[in-house]
Amino acid sequence: MNKSESEKWYKGKVLELLGEVVVALFSFAFLKAIFTSFLYYLHEHVLWRKRINSKDGNYRIHARASIRYAEHIHIGSNVRITMDCCVWAEKNSKIVIGDNVLIGPGVKIFTGNHGISDNGIPITFQERVEADIIIGNDVWIGANSVITSGVKLNDGAIVAAGAVVTKDVPAKAIFGGVPAKLIKYRSP
Repeated sequence: MNKSESEKWYKGKVLELLGEVVVALFSFAFLKAIFTSFLYYLHEHVLWRKRINSKDGNYRIHARASIRYAEHIHIGSNVRITMDCCVWAEKNSKIVIGDNVLIGPGVKIFTGNHGISDNGIPITFQERVEADIIIGNDVWIGANSVITSGVKLNDGAIVAAGAVVTKDVPAKAIFGGVPAKLIKYRSP
C-alpha cells in the first residue's frame, strides 16, 4: 500500500466519524441528555444553597458535595464541607453542625436509612427510619467516614479517616474503626 492509498483510507474514516458526530449532536437523545444533565447539576449543586440554614453565612461547601433536604441542615460559623461529601437530612430529621467544624473529603452523613423488616415488602419500599445527627463545635471528621442516623459528635471530637460512627462520640474523644470505638482522648 503506498502513501496516497493509506491517506485516502484514513480520510474516509475521519469523514465517516465526523458524520456520526454531527448526526448525534442534532439528535433528540443528545438534547435530552444535555437537558437532564443540566437539571441534575442544578439539583445537586445549586438549588439547595438558598435553603440551607446558616448562622452567619461563614461556611464553605465544595461544589462536588451532595446535599439533601437543605432546609433541615443547620450550619454554624467557620464550617468546611469538602469534596465528595454527602450530607443528607430527611423529611422528618435534621443535621445540626456547630462552629469550627471540618468535614473531610468523601464523608457521608445520613439521618435516614431503609427499614429492614422481613415483612414481604421489598427493601427499596420499606419505611424510612430517621433520627437527627448533632455535630458539636470544634469537630473534625476524617476523610471517607460515615456518620449514621441518631449519632451525636460532642464538642472537640475527632473521627478518624474511614470510621463508621454508629454511637455517640464523647467530648474531645478520638474515635476510629468499623464500627468506630474510642482510641483515646485529645490531650489538653
